[in-house]
Formats: sequence, C-alpha cells, structure tokens
Amino acid sequence: MKRALRWPLMVAVAFLVVAGIAAAPLISEIWEHRRICDELYDRVEAALTPLDVLDAAPTGAVPLGERDHECGDTDDHYPTISRSYRPPEQHSSSKAIESFYRDLAQRNGWKITPAEHSTKELGCIIKEVEGTEITLDIWFSPEPKGTYIVSASTWPC
Repeated sequence: MKRALRWPLMVAVAFLVVAGIAAAPLISEIWEHRRICDELYDRVEAALTPLDVLDAAPTGAVPLGERDHECGDTDDHYPTISRSYRPPEQHSSSKAIESFYRDLAQRNGWKITPAEHSTKELGCIIKEVEGTEITLDIWFSPEPKGTYIVSASTWPC
C-alpha cells in the first residue's frame, strides 16, 4: 500500500513544483503591480488633501455610491480614485459643472496647464505630489441628464 501511494504522491509534488516555478513570474508581476499602485494611491490621496475635491459637488448634486478605486492593468500602474454624481438641475450643463470643479481645484492648490497633447480645449487640472503629477478629470455620461464622474489619477493629461 505504501508503495502504491508513493508514485502518485511524487507525481503530485513534482507537478506542484513545476506549476509554482511557472507561476512565479506572474505572481511576482502582480505583487510588484500591487506595491506600485499602493504607493501611487497614497500620492493621489495626498493630492486630495486638505480639501477632497472628489467629495465636493455643486449644490444639489447627488453622490451615487462610494468612491471607486482602480489601478488598471499590471503594465501601466495608473491608479484612479473616482466618484459618480447625478448632476443638479441648476447646473445641468457640463460647462457649469466643469467650471465648479476647475475653480474649486484652483483655490486648493491645483494648477491649470495648457492643453498641448490633450484633446481637452481648456487644459488639464494637475497637482504635483512627490514628483508625481495627479490629474483631476470630469467625465460626463453621453445620456441626457446622465451622471458625471470626478476622478483623480496618475494617468497623464
């Protein structure tokens, strides 16, 4: 009986060793991605201090849930923290909402940069934290009277 179990056990151990060796680079890449994202999340959070622009909204805007955190694929390392809102009736135009966040951000240490390489005609809203540029973006749903998303990210402008 002992001999009958020895071979299947050895095959199983050999399989686990080979699988572990094969998976090591992938596990290492995921671990490294998580470490870099965590470090960059701290910088995004620091850009939102002392005034958290993601928690601010025009009067009457309704937050839709909590914040979202995303760091993309393991090869790009662009952490994003965002929050969705339903726009208020009195600020239903995207220009009024963008103006609200642009003014608020500028009063709290963010800078407006020219739109050199960006499709945004008004430029980018950025804040530098420990040598990393954090970008503030406002995205609008294509649906009429849809939602909008405010996000802070290390994604380049």
